Amino acid sequence: MKRLNEIFQWISIIGFLMVISSIPYGWTGYQRIACIVMLTGYFLNILFNQQWKVWKWNTDKWMYVVMIALWAMIPLRQLFDATPPTDYYRTQMNCHHWFAFVGMVGIVGSTPKLRLWHVTCTMLATSLVMLVQTLCGIYINSHMVVNLYVNATLLFGFATLSSLPRWWQKGLMILAMILSWGVEFFLPEGRIGMFTSLIIISVCVTYYLYRYSKIAGWLCAVLLVVLSAVVMMQRGKMTYYDFVYEPRFAVWDYSVRMAEQKPICGYGLSTLSEQYVEQAYSDSAMCAGFIQPIIYNIPKFAEQGKTMMTHHPHNAFLMYWLSVGIIGVVLLLALFVLAARLPVGDNRLFLWMFLLALFLQCMTEPVGPHLHPQFIALMLFAWEKSVRREVPADNS
Repeated sequence: MKRLNEIFQWISIIGFLMVISSIPYGWTGYQRIACIVMLTGYFLNILFNQQWKVWKWNTDKWMYVVMIALWAMIPLRQLFDATPPTDYYRTQMNCHHWFAFVGMVGIVGSTPKLRLWHVTCTMLATSLVMLVQTLCGIYINSHMVVNLYVNATLLFGFATLSSLPRWWQKGLMILAMILSWGVEFFLPEGRIGMFTSLIIISVCVTYYLYRYSKIAGWLCAVLLVVLSAVVMMQRGKMTYYDFVYEPRFAVWDYSVRMAEQKPICGYGLSTLSEQYVEQAYSDSAMCAGFIQPIIYNIPKFAEQGKTMMTHHPHNAFLMYWLSVGIIGVVLLLALFVLAARLPVGDNRLFLWMFLLALFLQCMTEPVGPHLHPQFIALMLFAWEKSVRREVPADNS
């Protein structure tokens, strides 16, 4: 029976890692199978290992409570929305279900066998597959999804390096990380993703070198800053004109002006998905700064027409403020604060860098189809459940 219980634990881990590897590809047949394996293993593990007997509350679980609240606030606000559920509301609910699922799993508990290197190796392998696909010209997903996944992979890699006992293992890990970063290097789009990856590499490499030599650390920092500037200047949309006339400025201004009309309770997702788009075309600043240069001049956006999928606030905080009111902003900020306080010992720098990458993405995209709750929830789950077990017991 003991061996059978251990098998159930490993089934849940294998399913979890399968889901992690499927994130960049969206909802596919493979991800369906991965979810089935993960759920089956999870429920069998709870049933046969009787985890409820050793369950206890700790402060880390507040992060999962916030995840559930981020999901729950959307249907609760819909109860008071005069507009019937729209397609965009249903799309957001389908995405936000992951907050509810991961939140409940995090509170109830999961197998203690998950380790940091399990997640790292899975994500590195997935990133290497994406590199081959990128070089072959195969479309994987939007650059926001791919860039954020690779940046998270780099941080899990840096967090794993110090725990590897042999130099050749460290060398293989570094090589895999360099190749993984190639996905972002060869992608033609994604200024924020590339900028974030350069920050991650510069800070983490400097951190490791500084531990051995302060002079080498500072010299490396200067060199990496210069190289990062050179790399960024070679990317598109890096001119003075691109920054001054960035279309997101017009979207943010329009979104703030709309939010100020209903700052406490918001519009509700269904009403917002209609009013936000319709009023945008009667707003001169929005038309001149975003609709004309983006929607009318870029075919892939023009083909989608007047939908919330393209006419969104391009900011997670603004999106929650508009849709559910100030409580949405508070909950999203609370998620960052609680995640930053997780007991990860010496890996805190890497966790904070991950949160920085996530925060920068939240400043340019809304949570939903563009910034998946699935990714956010599962990555924070991985940090909380695997990294904390890499540190001494007195730090956890």
